[in-house]
Amino acid sequence: MLSTDVFVVGAVTVVGLALLGAGLYVASIGVNRMRTARALRETGPTALRDVPAASGLVAFEGSAREGDDGTLEAPVTGAPCLAYTVEARSRADGTTRNDIDSVDGGAGAATDAVESVETDGEVTEDDRWTFDGGTSASVPFAVEDDTDSVAVDPTNAVLSLDDWATETGWTDGSNLEYDALERLKAVGLSEGDGDGGVGDASDSRRRQYRELRLESGDDIHVFGGNVVDSSRDGRASGRAITVTGGNWFEISAGGQQTVLSDNRRSGSLYLIFGGLIAVPGVGFTLAGIVGLITTLIL
Repeated sequence: MLSTDVFVVGAVTVVGLALLGAGLYVASIGVNRMRTARALRETGPTALRDVPAASGLVAFEGSAREGDDGTLEAPVTGAPCLAYTVEARSRADGTTRNDIDSVDGGAGAATDAVESVETDGEVTEDDRWTFDGGTSASVPFAVEDDTDSVAVDPTNAVLSLDDWATETGWTDGSNLEYDALERLKAVGLSEGDGDGGVGDASDSRRRQYRELRLESGDDIHVFGGNVVDSSRDGRASGRAITVTGGNWFEISAGGQQTVLSDNRRSGSLYLIFGGLIAVPGVGFTLAGIVGLITTLIL
């Protein structure tokens, strides 16, 4: 019958192998991101006319235009758009807009985008807020230049909207119309009351919303999508291809160098983090193996 020592060192070996496997997996994500960023940097952006013949990942730019699927209705503004992200936050200390106004000295202070500014009391404006969550949505659209057009399906894309100019800054719920609160409730961001309404006045004063939108005509950059055949639409004219998600698929307003640099940086962080996990995994694995050999022989 095997001794308890064998089970102990066996468990150490298993833990070590698990840590080593997890570390190598995380590190491989970082390596793949860095390789993809380097490959796209070396090839440069693809002209829209050349996208249908491209193989593997592609990167291109142009103006977003409404496609066959139409547009979405942005929750806060009701504006037609191709994609949106809406975020919600609440005052962490339970104060209302009037409480903040009395401190900050203006009725409009709470409705503008709040910036982090250090004060003598070491408490910033952003310290009063708790992030409540957010939601995003998008529809397929076209990317065009002067002569060509390519369809993009953003279903699996990362939407980097922070740099986009079409933004509605942080706005108090009490300043929104009923229809806007109903749209926010429909996407799960507005607190309802017991009567099925859109949330009481106190909730509206404590909560703010911010909306980022991709609208028709906005200049965008698409990175890392794969070209797929969409000839099933039966159209005789135009380019019967769609760019959709791959291992790395991002739609951004940032330039190529900005996006590639960000992904190289994130790849490096994945690689470092994976290494930090793998190192103790190697130690546990070796210790376990040595322990097993010693226990079984002796």
